[in-house]
Amino acid sequence: MKSMQDIERFETEAKYPTVLILGQSFNNSWGGGITLSGLFKGWPKDKLAVTSTGHLLMNATTDICSIYYQLGTDEYKWIFPFNLIQKGYRSGLLVFKKNAGSGLRKKSGARYNLVTKYFYPFLQWTGLIHCASHIEISDKFKKWLSEYNPDILYLQTSSRETVVFASELISYLKIPAVIHMMDDWPSTISFRGLFKNYWRKKIDSEFRILLSRIDIFLSISDAMSEEYFKRYKKRFIPFHNPIDLSRFSKTNNILIKSNTNYRILYIGRIGMANKNSIISFAQSISHFTNSTYTLNIDIITPDADTKASDILRKMRNVSVLPPVSHSLVPSVLIEYDFLLLPLDFNQIGLRFAQYSIPTKASEYMASGTPVIVYAPDKTAISKFFTDNECGYCITNYNRDRLINAIDVLIKNKELRKKISEKAIYIARTRFNAEKVRLDFHNMIRSCYKI
Repeated sequence: MKSMQDIERFETEAKYPTVLILGQSFNNSWGGGITLSGLFKGWPKDKLAVTSTGHLLMNATTDICSIYYQLGTDEYKWIFPFNLIQKGYRSGLLVFKKNAGSGLRKKSGARYNLVTKYFYPFLQWTGLIHCASHIEISDKFKKWLSEYNPDILYLQTSSRETVVFASELISYLKIPAVIHMMDDWPSTISFRGLFKNYWRKKIDSEFRILLSRIDIFLSISDAMSEEYFKRYKKRFIPFHNPIDLSRFSKTNNILIKSNTNYRILYIGRIGMANKNSIISFAQSISHFTNSTYTLNIDIITPDADTKASDILRKMRNVSVLPPVSHSLVPSVLIEYDFLLLPLDFNQIGLRFAQYSIPTKASEYMASGTPVIVYAPDKTAISKFFTDNECGYCITNYNRDRLINAIDVLIKNKELRKKISEKAIYIARTRFNAEKVRLDFHNMIRSCYKI
């Protein structure tokens, strides 16, 4: 005989539809995966499944979802002669070791470096990246879809092949679909290279076709929602990375330190949208001289083997450190005097991240450590921190102005206290996982009537 607790759990889970997630794994390493984990936490585990190509499943975690169908050689096809170069992945369900949570595999070696440094840049410049491969709905995949029987399709797209495949999958499954945009990749997907105008128009047309088949539209910020309504005439609802406030309960005491050695932290990836700003900020720190205090910056990143990290390591007062477990992030954030949120000032970086708010922003705010935003004033992140007075924004790409701005912040203890208090308040009211998850779950469930 079932207990009352079992009955209540059964009734609760019965209210949740089965979701198939395309294009993003649950992980603790990338913004899209962290946000996905934060939003879907608490959803019945057996009613979540991910399908994606092999390279997007690196660092996948199984604490929230353990069903992963890898789109391998049966579905993911490369044209000749690129099929001779590309490594093939086995199609089908992945089997994880018990309590897997750190990742599937770590890519490295000569072949990986050759592919990432030469092969993909060549495909991108020639435009072949948009037609050299495609994804098919194989018989094996159809069989698994029939067995899993999803009720809702949740999408994070970022390439032409995923856009086209998502449209085909919606047509095949005939179920409601949700799209969640993490950044403005449509503006940069064909920004340079041969035939860029042709591919930009074609991909834009295919993306609009996909949007015409979507039931719920989600963005990562208010600014992105506003822009996408103008651009696509669709109402995108913003859902950013939510935070479990209990993880920060012992950290947000607004510890405003007064000393002679000020430590700045950047934690996260070094990529297309922030590389130049991280380097220029670090250069300013490395050239800084002052008779009353010193500045140091630590960069904790999984991109320690990149050219950018090699450049940073050579700078004075700059340290590049290996990544830490996501569970340790709250305790790490309070060890520093300031936290850095950088976005690039160049055209391609601005286009890509103009409407995005980095995943780490909500965690930065919840920590109570003062946040320095180093980004153009037109970006969503600068506007957000300026409008809410919850961070110190430096919007000029200039070494002297940057150092002067930091000097003002260091000398004004009351300002640091003010922005820290406001940041904690914003984190608790806007990014509280308890409320955000409930809203998110209800919204996803609303497009499917059980």
